[in-house]
Amino acid sequence: MYFCRPTYNIYHMKQYILALIILGTFTLQAQFFNGQIDQIDIQAYRFFIQINDTNNLIKAHTQIDFKTLQAVRQISLNLKNKGNNGKGMQVTKVLDDKGETLDFIHQNDSLKIQLPRLQSGDSFSLEIYYEGIPADGLYIKKNMFGQRTFFGDNWPARAQYWLPVIDHPSDKALVEWDITAPRHYSVIASGRLTEKTVLPQAYRYHFKTAVPLATKVMVMAAADFQIKNLETLKLHGNCVPVSSWIYAQSPVSAFDDFACSTGILKFYDSLNGAYAYQKLANVQSNTRFGGMENAGNIFYDEKAVNGTHRIENLVAHEIAHQWFGNSVTEKNWRDIWLSEGFATYLTDLYLEHRYGTQKLQERMAMERRKVIRYNRFNSRPVVYDETENLMRLLNPNSYEKGAWVLHMLRQKTGDKTFFKILKTFYETYRNKNASTEDFIRLAKKNSEQNLQTFFQQWLYRSGFPRLKIDKEITGNKLRISIEQISDIYTLELPVKLQSGNQSIIKILPVHKKNQNFEIKIPRSFDKEKLQIIIDPEVKVLFQELQKLI
Repeated sequence: MYFCRPTYNIYHMKQYILALIILGTFTLQAQFFNGQIDQIDIQAYRFFIQINDTNNLIKAHTQIDFKTLQAVRQISLNLKNKGNNGKGMQVTKVLDDKGETLDFIHQNDSLKIQLPRLQSGDSFSLEIYYEGIPADGLYIKKNMFGQRTFFGDNWPARAQYWLPVIDHPSDKALVEWDITAPRHYSVIASGRLTEKTVLPQAYRYHFKTAVPLATKVMVMAAADFQIKNLETLKLHGNCVPVSSWIYAQSPVSAFDDFACSTGILKFYDSLNGAYAYQKLANVQSNTRFGGMENAGNIFYDEKAVNGTHRIENLVAHEIAHQWFGNSVTEKNWRDIWLSEGFATYLTDLYLEHRYGTQKLQERMAMERRKVIRYNRFNSRPVVYDETENLMRLLNPNSYEKGAWVLHMLRQKTGDKTFFKILKTFYETYRNKNASTEDFIRLAKKNSEQNLQTFFQQWLYRSGFPRLKIDKEITGNKLRISIEQISDIYTLELPVKLQSGNQSIIKILPVHKKNQNFEIKIPRSFDKEKLQIIIDPEVKVLFQELQKLI
């Protein structure tokens, strides 16, 4: 997911919402933990949704298939009930798979359904009928051209505003959509379109996924679209159609903003492993986020899609999420860096691939500055339990510092091993959930290194090294003194000595409060022109408090 600023200097769109939280204009009651994770495993959802052009009322019912993991007599689903403003969902009946009525209580935004006595390992199906005006989750509003649109916007836990679900990333499920919409709309949803039925004044669309999704990335949209089929790619033996969807009123040049997506998709498929979904559609939208990585159909801010070719970074970030965040999904919100940090660094890798090493170094330097600025006022670890507002996880620790952890892991293990770790992690947890600890175990195994200190200090500790660095030249020797002002970190700090077109790089093993290092200056170096550059290739996350003089 990504937040756009008006200039479209793209920074993950969720950051914009973080600003709204700070200003006090946005709140979210989130689903922090899955209290039924050891009891219920949702296997499949089938959502039947009817939309209209008369009002914002949706009429719906949902079929749910689940398995029990222990003996249970009740299932609890997240579904916002009707509030004082008249918005919210009202359940009218709940049936089992035989059509028998089930008792339920719908209050406090929870739908509790009484079940027959079920034992561990039992399969059960039920059907929920309801209607209402969504207060959130499904955006029903006019786009920038004044045209009525419908866009699902479920991240992080807003599916429950219009869908009865276990609204937590730990419970992934297959998804089907049956959407009835007036004929002038084009409709897109998670999965492959399997059927389009002609009805009086409407079409009925049926979409079906082949792999399970988290609720945060299962969505649908209906609007007056222009559609352009870019190419059908053959990826790991699978045919994946790539398409672009822009508003009917948008200039045709807006399609060009998505032209880069085929090359990006090919790069990540080669780097990470087989793409998991049946299609890739890039969709102009008017949802909350400037970029939202919905599985197989990514939504982008309507104003960013304008034909100026300025959203390549955004497109790369959201496509990267199809592997990490969507297919490999965090078990709990504390592990969100496995989604956002990975997507941020994969964007860096794509830009390195396309534009060269200097572009990567520029990106890492920019991301390092963001981490330093953020931690002046919000020093916390990358991995921590947020229990007040999930939007607070949308910060440079989850994004840029998460990316820096991967960048430094790459330096520590070497490219060959690092990319093996990346691919093995994806292949191991493809279409599943993973935790930070799962990634650490896999990285240790594939690198055959003791990475305990590395991960402990970079993921579970707040902040980063803050170094005071001084130097002195005596004769043919350079003496460097390093003092760690903050907590003591273990790091390998590169130092480059350059004189004219000659240079050497030395690695300083920093691991104490105060250390002194001595580097012999080659006789061929002109000391009057000697330059001393700390971390010349931007490989270490740290803050230099005093530059060399």
